[in-house]
Amino acid sequence: MNTISLNNCEHNFDLVNVDMGKSSFEEVDASGSTFNQVNLCGSKFEKVKLDKSELDGVVCEEVNMVSVNLHNATITRSNLHNLKISSCNYEGMTIEGIEVFKLLQAYQLQQSA
Repeated sequence: MNTISLNNCEHNFDLVNVDMGKSSFEEVDASGSTFNQVNLCGSKFEKVKLDKSELDGVVCEEVNMVSVNLHNATITRSNLHNLKISSCNYEGMTIEGIEVFKLLQAYQLQQSA
């Protein structure tokens, strides 16, 4: 396997059937790019912007998300089986049109009674 280092350059790539395992990407602008049938298992993402992106057919099993901003995001037709959410801001969040913050308040009130 060869190592290619590109610094401070601008290129358009069409990569097909490429093994880029254990690669490192820092300060990369890949906006407007398309990723299809990409294996990112075991990868680490820090300070990544996905604003106005579309994730379709993405598998995120056993993923740990910390400090993720999902403001104005929409999740549809997705498997949320065993999803755990804690220590988050639920203000304005809805599930099937029901406000989660109000649900949590009602639940906590019922538990304290």
